[in-house]
Amino acid sequence: MRGDLTPPGARRVRVRWSRPSHLRGPQAVAVASGYVVAHERATRLVGLDAATGDTRWDVPLGTWPRAVVAAGERCWALPQNRDEVDCLDLRTGALVWRAAVPPYTGHLVVAGDTVLVGGWRGYTALRALHRENGTLRWTTAARVATVRPVVTGGVVVVGAPGASELRMLDPGGGAEVRRLALPEPLADSDDRPALVAVDDDHVLLRCGPRTIRRAPVGSGDGEEFFRAEAGLTPDAPCVTGALAWVRDSRGGLTAVDLTTGGVHRRVGAGDPPVPGVVAAGHRHVVARRSGTLLYMDDDGVHERTTPLRRIDSLHALDADTVLLAGAGGLSAVSPA
Repeated sequence: MRGDLTPPGARRVRVRWSRPSHLRGPQAVAVASGYVVAHERATRLVGLDAATGDTRWDVPLGTWPRAVVAAGERCWALPQNRDEVDCLDLRTGALVWRAAVPPYTGHLVVAGDTVLVGGWRGYTALRALHRENGTLRWTTAARVATVRPVVTGGVVVVGAPGASELRMLDPGGGAEVRRLALPEPLADSDDRPALVAVDDDHVLLRCGPRTIRRAPVGSGDGEEFFRAEAGLTPDAPCVTGALAWVRDSRGGLTAVDLTTGGVHRRVGAGDPPVPGVVAAGHRHVVARRSGTLLYMDDDGVHERTTPLRRIDSLHALDADTVLLAGAGGLSAVSPA
């Protein structure tokens, strides 16, 4: 057996910094404004310098957050063992506000001046909080089941897993402004979005076993965007620039042109890629769970091995560097 397990033809990446998480499971991570926010050591939330990995702040949070989101100069987290949403200053970790929520609140979406929480698995109502102070803007009258909401085109787009319709809500008061019937049921994606905005007028959604549909948030019925030859994973495509990246259940990946609907590139079946594709310079980067990165450019697909035995998530840091989370820690890497 070879001592070096690097696949033939593959090259190693350059590790810019790494950090252990002291966790046995997947690590919640968010990136914004030159900071990495990560859950560590079971109950801590840390803010790291994205360029160096140095710790900027370290605060208690709670166990295994259901979600961590970073945007602008703030970050938000939903701890599992405390019924609250915490908003922190991204630069210092100082608590900006804390809002109580019902038990088992899931989904956390930040858009414009609103923070949306709730609707996960039908355990709670969907709530809209003011982004700046956490006060309640509105709530649905009863518990609802919805995939992760999307805010675009001046509406909140929601849909129940397995339902054959989308609902558009007024972000200011939560009133329903439109319903859109779907020809196939919306996919049930528990921990990944089944909807993704592509512009101010449309969302892409997973419905049926093999279909990606483009749906308008205003008037119109929408259209089929992509139909795969085999079954797809239940999550919506990952949109980077002019491409929508579609994962299939065999571990393959297809990049579809958002303008024409034509296939731009295919990545063959294999070890499943983690959700998400990031742009790094003139390349697109895909991570496979087994610890391999695929750098794709006009010259083809270039394979790189990483120091991680398993990759759980992939994030863009700068024009040439990506952040990997998995196998007990974080690694910021760039092509060797």
